[in-house]
Amino acid sequence: MHPVSIGISVPLFNENTLLTGVVADLRDALDRCGVPWHLALVNNGSTDDTGDTLDRIAHGDPRLIPLHLSENAGYGGGILHGLHALRERVNPPFIGWAWGDGQVDPGVLPALLELCQDGADLAKVRRRTRLDGRRRRAITRTYGLATRALGIRTPDVNGCPKVFRSSTLWALNPQSQDWFLDPEVVFRLEAQGGTIAQVDATMRPRQGGQSKVNWRTVAEFSLALARWSQGWRPSSQSVDAGNA
Repeated sequence: MHPVSIGISVPLFNENTLLTGVVADLRDALDRCGVPWHLALVNNGSTDDTGDTLDRIAHGDPRLIPLHLSENAGYGGGILHGLHALRERVNPPFIGWAWGDGQVDPGVLPALLELCQDGADLAKVRRRTRLDGRRRRAITRTYGLATRALGIRTPDVNGCPKVFRSSTLWALNPQSQDWFLDPEVVFRLEAQGGTIAQVDATMRPRQGGQSKVNWRTVAEFSLALARWSQGWRPSSQSVDAGNA
């Protein structure tokens, strides 16, 4: 294995209309990293044609790892399936995740990787400019207020892509199967005194499909935050790599 390589997990739930363009953009961005790379593309229980399109796109390119889950495993569960598949198959020294909706340009990945190579434990996006509508801005603002109330120093804990030193991520041992995965890793890393670097990015409007973020996810997120503040931690669960 090349001493420097990167693996990215991407959860996909009913993203057939966006998938071809999203994967093309991710491939271009990872090519610009100048190191070997792999994408774990997780068909997270989709009910549209995401699975068929994914297999077609991945055919003939061993860097693309299609994973098909028969049922939706949750946002965090989908990401974790991809991360574990990357660890089992290629074990890259840098690893992380990105969204499958195309709303943040994956062109930030080379900068995120460079920050990790320079010593950051985690490099992530901070969405400075928001073009994705009032509702999403309000939801993100609610998330931010809630995390700051718990003493979290890092702004925009949900900002993606996220790239970690693999040793850091596996030491954090994230377990959240739902929307709490992003704050979980930031909370754990801050508590350990880890280094978090950020790159500014724009949150773009969706060009197709339907957002999975709504006020129900805000309620789930808020409940998890409240439980975390009382000492609850996500339970250890067995997460396999799905099937190719």
